[in-house]
Amino acid sequence: MDDNESRCVVEAALFMSSRPLSLAEMGKLIGVAAPGFVAQKVHALQDAYNNAMSAIEIAEEDGKFYMRVRQQFVPAVKSFAQAAEISPHALRTLAYIAKNEGVTKRTLFLKLGGGIYEDVGELVERGFVTTKRAGRTKSVSTTAKFKAYFGQTQ
Repeated sequence: MDDNESRCVVEAALFMSSRPLSLAEMGKLIGVAAPGFVAQKVHALQDAYNNAMSAIEIAEEDGKFYMRVRQQFVPAVKSFAQAAEISPHALRTLAYIAKNEGVTKRTLFLKLGGGIYEDVGELVERGFVTTKRAGRTKSVSTTAKFKAYFGQTQ
C-alpha cells in the first residue's frame, strides 16, 4: 500500500468508526506495526483538515483518534444529528451515567431497574459508554464520543 492509499484508509476508518481508534487499530488496517508511522499519517491528516479550514477535525483523547464537527459549527448543524441514534430508555440511562460518572451496573439496576442491562449494551455498541470490571459488577463511564456528540468541551 503506497503512502497516499494508507493515508486514505486511515481517513476512511476515522470517518466510518463510531468510536475513537487507537494507532494500533489503524496500523492493522494499513499493514504497519510501527505506531510512529501511523501517528505521522494521523497528524498529517489533522494538519490537512486544519489547513483546509474544514468544519471537520480529527481529535485525540487518551491516545485514540476520532473525527468530529468543530465545536464552533455544532450549534448550526446539531439538528441534522441522527435523532434515533439512542433509544429514549437508553438516553435516560445515559443521562444518569453522565451525572454519576463511573457508576456501577448494580447501582444503575437499583435506581433504574432491569432494563439497564439492555440500555448499557446499546450504549456500549453505539460508543457512548465503556464498562470496566469493578469487583463482581462493572462500572460504566462516558466516552470521547459522548463528549463530542453532546458538545462537552474537553
